[in-house]
Amino acid sequence: MFSRLKLTTKELYRARARKLRSELDMKKISGEIRSQILAFGIYKKAKTIAAFYSFDNETDINPLFRDSSKHWYLPRVMGSGDMAFYKYDQSTPMQKNRYGIYEPVGGVELSPDEPDLIFVPALMVDKKGHRLGYGKGYYDRFLSKLTEKSVKVVPIPEELTIEDLPADEFDIPVDFAITGYNIYDFRV
Repeated sequence: MFSRLKLTTKELYRARARKLRSELDMKKISGEIRSQILAFGIYKKAKTIAAFYSFDNETDINPLFRDSSKHWYLPRVMGSGDMAFYKYDQSTPMQKNRYGIYEPVGGVELSPDEPDLIFVPALMVDKKGHRLGYGKGYYDRFLSKLTEKSVKVVPIPEELTIEDLPADEFDIPVDFAITGYNIYDFRV
């Protein structure tokens, strides 16, 4: 779809994205996106997956974590301004962090050279794979440590794909966006 928006700052895009997302049927859209993910060849082959624990009307990928054929890892924000990913299964103790997001309490830490696939949250994504995050830089710092083996995917409503986003030199583009209707490959 890649609609056109001409806003001047990332904060204006964030506000617009939050408003758009609040008007969407995210339960229905999330189910459509999960169906696309389950049919996605790279997901089918992946064994080690870093993901995010959905919150605040984000695309809900949490039901995917029941797929015991995968090794799941979820992020935990560290005091240093970084984040690390820790092994997750249905029995992993979770607690809310300072942002209200559930994260694993303990567990085995994921090495940046391990994930086959990483699901990255975003408010918007553009046709070059630039994503609009929440502005703290946690994901960009982590993504910069990954090897080329790790495929970076944003699960996002079609309505939040746009032509162009402002991007800085430290913004790490993703490889794919998966919507309820399309799988966009930004590697080409």
